[in-house]
Amino acid sequence: MIPVELKGTYILQAPPTTVWTALHDTELLIRCVPGCRSIRWTAENTLAATIELRVGNARRTYSGEVRIADRQPPTHYRLLFGESGQPNSVTATIELTPQVPGTHLSYHVEAALDGYLVRLGAPVASLIAGRIAKRFFRHLNAALTEETST
Repeated sequence: MIPVELKGTYILQAPPTTVWTALHDTELLIRCVPGCRSIRWTAENTLAATIELRVGNARRTYSGEVRIADRQPPTHYRLLFGESGQPNSVTATIELTPQVPGTHLSYHVEAALDGYLVRLGAPVASLIAGRIAKRFFRHLNAALTEETST
């Protein structure tokens, strides 16, 4: 197991309530999460997700359950991801703060990774996770901007 930690902030061009709604919209998440093949609600605070990641020539598919905890709409929640049949786990804390214009989003991710990801090492896994996060927020911001302009 290797630990990976990732922190960051992003300014989104929509108010916190709109961002909150978007972060719970499975159709929008499928479009915005890099490699997301499926995501669906299975209970009030639980989603089933499948994500395919490509690293170099390798392609890996991760399926598991995402639980939402500590919900405080529209400003705070935690995501707890556990991969089906594997020890990989990810915890992400999301904070939304109003900012004129838009929303200041901060995130803190802690992961315990095993299997193929261990061979990459923590620095490479962190770099890949950072790139995925940047792509996600860029796609999310574009979707939010598109929604508010229509």
